[in-house]
Amino acid sequence: MTKPVIGIAGSVIIDSGGMFPGYRRSYVNEDYVDSVVQNGGIPYIIPVIEDDDVIKGQLEHVQGLILSGGHDVDPHLYGEELLPKIGETWPARDHFDMLLLKLAEEKGIPVLGVCRGAQIINVAHGGSLYQDISYRKECQY
Repeated sequence: MTKPVIGIAGSVIIDSGGMFPGYRRSYVNEDYVDSVVQNGGIPYIIPVIEDDDVIKGQLEHVQGLILSGGHDVDPHLYGEELLPKIGETWPARDHFDMLLLKLAEEKGIPVLGVCRGAQIINVAHGGSLYQDISYRKECQY
């Protein structure tokens, strides 16, 4: 039996020091890779790209998709303006993850959302988010 290839939506980190300060690197946390391997899959890191045709091509190689954690989802995607306690957002990553999700759903590919990934799935299907947990009335301190 062939092991399934599981795509892991990546992110970008910018070196803050060392020999290449300011250098952008595509990455995923190793926990994602290890989890796929430990569960019988072949991990395939999908780097953030801003070309929709390339994103479509990336998804052609996977039988499952993990939308990984990262930046906050842009509140404009669920009809809100940014509030003071929102974390860093990255609209290009939002587009990338939303398109991966849409294409995976169209192809019937299973999707697992982790943290930000679960939020992307929620927002893509019409849900909303608390921009910061302190905005939830039940969590007022």
